[in-house]
Amino acid sequence: MFPKYSFRLSSKPLVPLTVLAAAMLAGGCSDNSSGSDNAADDNGTTTSLSGKAADGYLAGARVCLDLNNNAACDDGEPTATTSAGGSYSLEGVTQEQIDNSPLVVEIIVGETIDEDNPGVAIDKTYTLTAPAGSAFISPLTTMVQNEIKENGLSPDEAKANIQARLGTDLDPTEDYVAGSDDGDSGEEFQRLHKVAQVTRAVMQKNIELVETVVEESGVSKEDLTALIVEQVLAALDDIQQAIEDAGDGFDADGLAGSDELQGTRLDPSKVEEQLEERRDRREATAANLAALLTDGDGLNFFEAFEEDDGLMFGYGNVQADGEGVISITQYGYDVEGDSWVAMSEEGDQRQDCFLGNGGWQCFSEDDETVSTDGNNVRILRGNLSFAEEIISGQQIDLTDKPLGAYLDYPYQAVIDPRARFTAGAQGYLLTFTRTNDVFELYRDNVESVNDCWGGEAIEGNTWAPTDTWCNNVFVHTGDGNHETDGDAATTLAQLISATAATNPQYRVDLGGIDLYGDHSQHVVELVEGGVANIYRLERSSMGESEDLIPFGSTEWRIQTIETKEVLTIDLPPGIAVRADYDMGAKPLLAVVDGYVRAGEMMPAGGRSDTQWVFNGAGREQIKAAFDYALLQPLAECEIEDNEDSTLTDFATYASGCSTVDFGDGDVAGKSFFLGDGAFNFTQDGNGRYQGEIDDGDFVSLAFTWTINEEGYLVLNTQHTKDGVTEYLRMTAAKIESNARQISLVTFGQDSTDSSTLNESTGEVSGEVWDIR
Repeated sequence: MFPKYSFRLSSKPLVPLTVLAAAMLAGGCSDNSSGSDNAADDNGTTTSLSGKAADGYLAGARVCLDLNNNAACDDGEPTATTSAGGSYSLEGVTQEQIDNSPLVVEIIVGETIDEDNPGVAIDKTYTLTAPAGSAFISPLTTMVQNEIKENGLSPDEAKANIQARLGTDLDPTEDYVAGSDDGDSGEEFQRLHKVAQVTRAVMQKNIELVETVVEESGVSKEDLTALIVEQVLAALDDIQQAIEDAGDGFDADGLAGSDELQGTRLDPSKVEEQLEERRDRREATAANLAALLTDGDGLNFFEAFEEDDGLMFGYGNVQADGEGVISITQYGYDVEGDSWVAMSEEGDQRQDCFLGNGGWQCFSEDDETVSTDGNNVRILRGNLSFAEEIISGQQIDLTDKPLGAYLDYPYQAVIDPRARFTAGAQGYLLTFTRTNDVFELYRDNVESVNDCWGGEAIEGNTWAPTDTWCNNVFVHTGDGNHETDGDAATTLAQLISATAATNPQYRVDLGGIDLYGDHSQHVVELVEGGVANIYRLERSSMGESEDLIPFGSTEWRIQTIETKEVLTIDLPPGIAVRADYDMGAKPLLAVVDGYVRAGEMMPAGGRSDTQWVFNGAGREQIKAAFDYALLQPLAECEIEDNEDSTLTDFATYASGCSTVDFGDGDVAGKSFFLGDGAFNFTQDGNGRYQGEIDDGDFVSLAFTWTINEEGYLVLNTQHTKDGVTEYLRMTAAKIESNARQISLVTFGQDSTDSSTLNESTGEVSGEVWDIR
């Protein structure tokens, strides 16, 4: 929708994109159709659906057709129990049910056996899902189904996305257990099996971690499973790297609890807020965007991005006047002035070029008019009817909702975690509908070619812009010699290889094009016949070495549109998003003014934005809660390694770290999050810890807390395992705190005899915890 800008406080103008373009779109249209091997008549005749369930093959698990799509096996839904080898057969189902209902596997704790660990009943629950009509259900199909349900992808799009994220040519919905014996692909199936095993272990640990939250708030299994799977997907690269690093010492459960995969863990102190935000998305009601844009404070969006000198923060306001002319005012946060500064667009000549009316039509990015269509808004760009876009929206009342839960992650780091919206704040989710396929190129339209790329281009060199478009695609010959690369392409044929490269090792071994974004680079090799081979290019931190990692294949095609040839690539959604393409968009190449230019093709249809935007009241409340100083982490007091320290030693360390007294206001009603778990403090001296303890178990423990005469915070609890009760105490001294963090010196003690706890020894540590 809104601009992706460069919030620099300098004479350089911002980069305004279309007012309501789909720049932030992350959704798509869903198509749940799927086939079955056992067809039935259209008159309702029943049939059966057979398949297998696995992490390793699961025996004694519950399987069902999820008729109401809530990721749970409910009464009345066709259900079966898996047998040896993970096999199941759902009897008495109709073809319509098979084609339209996802599958669910529920672990029966104490009964289900994972044949990766024969004879041992599973003792921790988890749930698996798979797209409608699947013959195999696993942690990997759960990822695929999550993409269908949560991001609105079609089954094929979802499968391609997960396939790309896994970096594999294999189908993630195939039986990787059986495939492990395949002569050609067995090794890769074994790797996917390991990814599935770690995913399962992560799911179990996260469910255990937030078990109390679920019980107390009545959270649906559907929402919790989706939240966990999204966390896994966000850390999928880390999971795969950890598996590779583990080598022959691979242990799925050990990896799931390791520091390397800390990014896979949910924060139990934030789960309720995250789940509430998910419910709000479902319960939002239709919004009158037409009135919002033309009256009052318009729509407001907040974005942040990384620059070399740190995170940059900004927001924008979109309004339309009585004549239907849209205006965007963009603001950047001035760190030195501690204020929001309106960003000038003076001198910005950038253009969008759309294909239509017989050729490429270029116009200023802000050449847009708006009209109303009931509650919706119609945007016309460049006065071109084929570039029409309809924007509709849904809204919720944000009153008393946690402010950070409705902002993207970078903004959460500079918002007081206690801040809540107050009366008047409204949040909106937007849907953009294009009536036609849109083919779009980008043109900087600077005064001189020397102004391209922020003035850093060197005219006349290879790898340099040729004209004031500042948009060239460069030739890679793929002959292994970098000296033959770098000319600006003048034909599409220069980018297409006659045959696919054999075992390419370096970028110079491939032709095709480069895609950049999200701290990553991908290479798309375009091979005659329409095959596009995708590789991820990884370079060492100093750039002295590089690796090409195969990321699967897709298709490309050349079409003639409005008498002009265009080349489009069917990029998997996961790669598209990483390369900064909008969800559903396809990379586009076309020859204009003598050179190949890059852009994107956006297909007709609707795409929903996952980012919340706000009315004027919401905007002002977010600005009031913004505190740039929170971005600077507190320092951790350095304490030498120690294991058998006493309480006296702790006091010495605390004094050396210049600690100050705790007050009730530092603790009561707050949550402290320390990576492995969270301490939740009530006002009455009680609390609950949810997280990991020293033996690796995830627990939910009630504790008491007090502030003693020395100004230390003292927590006491106990934990019973295998019939043995262990008494636990943590003593903490405060160094400093802000709204987001607290720096501490901590001392842990434990004993099986409560009477000797005071004298027990332990470790003193300097730590920084997050405050929720």
